[in-house]
Amino acid sequence: MKDELMQFLIDFTWNHHIGLDIGKYDKFFRSRSLPEYRLIIINTNWHNSDEVPFSFAHEIGHIMNGDTGIRYYDSSTIRDKSEYQANLYGIGLLIDFCKSRDYEFDNAYNFCECFGIPASLEYIASLKLRGIM
Repeated sequence: MKDELMQFLIDFTWNHHIGLDIGKYDKFFRSRSLPEYRLIIINTNWHNSDEVPFSFAHEIGHIMNGDTGIRYYDSSTIRDKSEYQANLYGIGLLIDFCKSRDYEFDNAYNFCECFGIPASLEYIASLKLRGIM
């Protein structure tokens, strides 16, 4: 499923005219977005490889939300408003992927585990999966 998801996200960037630099960088090089340039840099060599799909969707969120400045993926920034909004967008994008492929999850925990979404965002995933957000 991960390869299929990564292709879905790559296609999404292409369809929305978002530049993409995807590659293997140092294992602690954080994926990032540069909204002013409509550019996303994704590190497929991130030390926690399970987080790569969510970080990709999260960075797309920064572009689609019209954020400014360089934005780095880091699960410790969830209290920042633009990071929170990018998390919402990323989770929604992953849900859209699942719906388009008829993948179903019985609970938010399994959904978060599958896509490397930090446990601190499980409540958001739960609400979005139930259509509340």
